[in-house]
Amino acid sequence: MAFLEIKNISKSYDMKGSSLLVIDDFSYEAEKGDLISLTGPSGAGKSTLLNIIGGLDKPTKGNILFDGKDLYSRKESELNSYRGKNMGFIFQFHYLLDDFNALENIMMPMLIHNISKSEAEKRACELIESVGLSDRKNHYPNELSGGEQQRIAVARALAMKPDIILADEPTGNLDKANSKAVIDILKKQSENGVCVIIVTHDDFIASECIKHITMQKL
Repeated sequence: MAFLEIKNISKSYDMKGSSLLVIDDFSYEAEKGDLISLTGPSGAGKSTLLNIIGGLDKPTKGNILFDGKDLYSRKESELNSYRGKNMGFIFQFHYLLDDFNALENIMMPMLIHNISKSEAEKRACELIESVGLSDRKNHYPNELSGGEQQRIAVARALAMKPDIILADEPTGNLDKANSKAVIDILKKQSENGVCVIIVTHDDFIASECIKHITMQKL
């Protein structure tokens, strides 16, 4: 049994009385430790698939299974809890909270899940060091460069020690040096047994991945 099983997923949206099919009968299996690029033209359904895997957008047909259990068979509260504890999300825009410093932003997911402040702070210090920004821990988002903000967002995504990281164009706004810093962090996570799926248009990022999914526009 694979860690992640994507089974015959289809997704369509109602558009002014007609149906727009975005994903059609897509299947794939992934294991812990896989580093996977998800590529294809705009409109091919890459972000939609990532959101379906992440429990953010229910498929029209098909199943998403983690360790053999259907993600969408869970009650909404169970799904939210599973997502918060087992999944890390990284987006093209960092979505850091402006009123909190870098360390506090990394701590936030842990505090939301009732981890003690002292334990959350200890874990956040380890994470901020792992992304090379210990000297910026007391800085607020507007005091950080774009690359630094995204590395803090990556550290935040790792806060709950997720089994899977879903990254949607995580280097889309970064230069090559910062892109390499981000992919190096994600590669290390996969080496530590985390399943990492990266939506990207960047050939360099895709080339750094071990497995590849290419989607076509319908």
